[in-house]
Amino acid sequence: MRNKTNQWKYGYNEQIDTVIISRDGTLGRIYNVCGLNIGFPEQPDHKQILNWDKTTINQKWKREEIPNDLGEHNWHYAKFENYIDECHKRRYEGVWVYIKGIPVYIPGTYYYGLQWIREEHQYPKFRIIQNELMIFWEACKADDRCYGMQYVKNRRFGATMLGIFELLESGTITSNKLLGIVSKKGKDAKKIFNRLVRAFKRMPPFFIPETDGNTTPKTELIFAKPSRKRKKGETLKEEEALETEIVWHNTEINAMDGDKIFRSILDESAKYPKEVPFDDYWYIVKTSHRVGRRITGKSFVISTVNDLDKGGREYKTVWDQSDISKRNDNGQTKSGLYRIFIPAKYGLEGFYDEYGFSIVDEPTEPVKSDIGDTIKQGSASYLKAELDALKDDPAKYNEQLRQFPDTERDAFRESADECAFDLMKLLEQIDHNEFELEDSEYGNNLVERGNFEWKDGIQDTEVIWRPNLEKGRFWIRKDAHPPLEYRNQKEMKMIRGVLAWAPKNEHIGCGGVDPYNRSKTVDNRGSQGSIHFSTKYNTGPFPNNAFILEYIDRPSKVELFYEDVIMAMVYLSMPILPELSSEKFSQYLIDRKYRHFVKNNPFKKWDDMSDSEKTFGGVPPQDAKIGDQQYYAVEAYIADHVGVARDTSNRPIGQMGEMYFNRTLIQWKEVDPQKRTKYDAYISSSLSILGNQNRIIQEVEKPKPMRVPFKKYDNKGSISKAV
Repeated sequence: MRNKTNQWKYGYNEQIDTVIISRDGTLGRIYNVCGLNIGFPEQPDHKQILNWDKTTINQKWKREEIPNDLGEHNWHYAKFENYIDECHKRRYEGVWVYIKGIPVYIPGTYYYGLQWIREEHQYPKFRIIQNELMIFWEACKADDRCYGMQYVKNRRFGATMLGIFELLESGTITSNKLLGIVSKKGKDAKKIFNRLVRAFKRMPPFFIPETDGNTTPKTELIFAKPSRKRKKGETLKEEEALETEIVWHNTEINAMDGDKIFRSILDESAKYPKEVPFDDYWYIVKTSHRVGRRITGKSFVISTVNDLDKGGREYKTVWDQSDISKRNDNGQTKSGLYRIFIPAKYGLEGFYDEYGFSIVDEPTEPVKSDIGDTIKQGSASYLKAELDALKDDPAKYNEQLRQFPDTERDAFRESADECAFDLMKLLEQIDHNEFELEDSEYGNNLVERGNFEWKDGIQDTEVIWRPNLEKGRFWIRKDAHPPLEYRNQKEMKMIRGVLAWAPKNEHIGCGGVDPYNRSKTVDNRGSQGSIHFSTKYNTGPFPNNAFILEYIDRPSKVELFYEDVIMAMVYLSMPILPELSSEKFSQYLIDRKYRHFVKNNPFKKWDDMSDSEKTFGGVPPQDAKIGDQQYYAVEAYIADHVGVARDTSNRPIGQMGEMYFNRTLIQWKEVDPQKRTKYDAYISSSLSILGNQNRIIQEVEKPKPMRVPFKKYDNKGSISKAV
C-alpha cells in the first residue's frame, strides 16, 4: 500500500529494523549486509530498467553519452531541459539496469561516478562488487545512527576513487558545507585532492558549480555558485553562493578538529604515523561530524592494514568497536561507524568479466575480461598460487595476506618479525580452529565450555562437569573427559613429613597455573587467572602430547578461582605446577591438604630450594632460568604439535596439529617473552609443558678431603707418638 502512495521514507525505519535507501518512496527487497538490513527501492516495470531492449548477452553497463550539441554555452537551453532533469533524477535516486539478465540497482552516487567522473582518458568500469560496497555506503548515509563506514580493503580495489565520487557528488550540490581529506601523509591527501580536481574539471557543465575563480586550486576547492538549471517558465538569474569547500589536510592529530564536517575521506587510516594513532584521531574528528546529539556528517574510512605495530593495531581498535551487532543504548556502535569486510578474491584487479562480475572460481571455459583479454583462472586459485610461492618466507607470506586478505584475521595479521614463535604454524592452527572447527565464544566442534562443581556442594568429594555455553569458565577437549576409573582419583600420602592428598594420574599429565592476587597488572590491565592442563605420551585414555583444558577468566572473588583450580586437578587427577606469585593461593591449597598435588621446582634439588618452595611448591615468578625454559618449552611444542606438519618427526607430513584453544594460540602469537607477566595464558600453558618434562637434576658430588699417605705423630712431650 505504501509503495502505491510512495510513503516509505529514506532512512532508518525502526518498525521493520531496516535502513531504507530508496529515494522514490518505495520499498522493495530487503538484504542483510554485514548485519545491517538494507531496504532497496521497488524494482520498476521491465521497460523502465536500462538495457531492457537488449538481448541478455548484450546487457552490459554502458554510460550514456552527452548530446553532441550540448556545450557550456547552451546547456541551459529549453531543448536540453528534459535530458538534464533526468540526469539529476538518476544522480539522486539511482538507476536500475539489466546486467546479463539480472536487474541491478545502482545507487545515485555510484551511478554519478560511473557516468560523469573521469580522472584520465577513460571513465570508470562498472563492477558489481564496488556497487555492493556503495549500496552499504548509501545505507550508512541514510542511517541517522551512523557516522559512516569503515572498510578494510585490498589493494587495487578502487576505494579511493569511490571516495572521490562521494566528495564530488555531495560537495557540488549542497551549500555551506566542509568536506575534508586526510591520508597516511599530507602528500598522499594532496594526491587525492589533485585527482578530485582533475575529475571536477571534466564534469558536464550542468553539474559544475562556479568556483572562487582559482582554476588550479592547491589546497581547497571552493564552490562559489551552484550550477544553474532552467525550469519551465523560469528566466535565468543569479543564484545564491554554495560556499562549500573541499580541503585536504596534513596528517595531524587535530586535522579537521573543531570544523563542522559534512563528508570526510580518511584514507589509509591504518597507516597513520605514531603521533596520530587512529583510535585517538577518530574520536577527535568524530565530534566534527555532529552537532549535539545529531549526526550531521559522514566519514568514508578506508585502508589496507599496516603491521599492528605500525598503525594497524589502532585501526583494529576502532574496527572492533564498529561491529553493527554491538550497539549502545543510543542504538550506535561504540565507534559510531559501521564496518564492512570484502575478501580480496571478489575485488582483485584483472579478474572481472565483461559484465563487471568477479571471476572467483575456476571458469569451466575461458571468460572474456572487462579489458578484452581471456581469463582461464579464478581469482581464488591465483591468490593461492601467490601464497604457496611464499610459504618459505613468512614475512612476505604475511604481507601478501595482509594486502590481499581472505578473512578479517588475514587483514590484521602481525608481522612475522614481531612474533617470538613460528608465526606461520600459529596462524595455520588458528585459522583451522576458527573456520574448520567453527571456533566461537562457545567453543568449537572439538572443545566444549562449562564449569566444574562439587557433587552436592560438598568440597573435596567428587567433582562433576556441567556444560555451560554462555557462562562457562573452562574449555575442555570433548575427548579428554577422564573415564570414571581415572576421574576424581586421589590418595592421602605422607611425603617429607606432610600428610596431604596426592593425584593418581601424574604419569599422564600436568597443569600449569598463573594465579592472581592483584587488581591490576603493570599495564593497568585487569589480571586474569589462568589454568592449562596438557598430557605427555601415555597409554591411557587421554590424547597424547596435547592440551586438554584451558581457563582464562577472573571470577568475582579470588577464592572462586582457587576453588576452580582444585576442582580441575581433582577431576583430572593430575598435579599442577603453579607460579609461586600468590602466597594466598599457595596457602589455600595447603590448608585444603592438596600440597602433594603441587609439583616442586623442577630445576632445583630439594636441598637447594628456598623455604617457600619447600613449603608451597611451584616456581618463582621472576626466575630468569625458568623464564628461558618456558620460552623453549612453548617453542618446541609449537614446532612439534601446532599447525601443519612439515616433517615426519612427530606426525605425518601435512597433518594439522591438535591444539584447539585459540585464546592460548593468540597469546603465544602476541607474547613478548621478556615481558611475559601480562600474558597469563602463556605463563600457565608453558608451566604445564614444563611440568610434564622429565628432568634429571645432576647431583654435584662434594669434594672429599685428600688422603695423606703418611702417618701423623703427636710431638708433645719428649717422645713422639703415632696418632
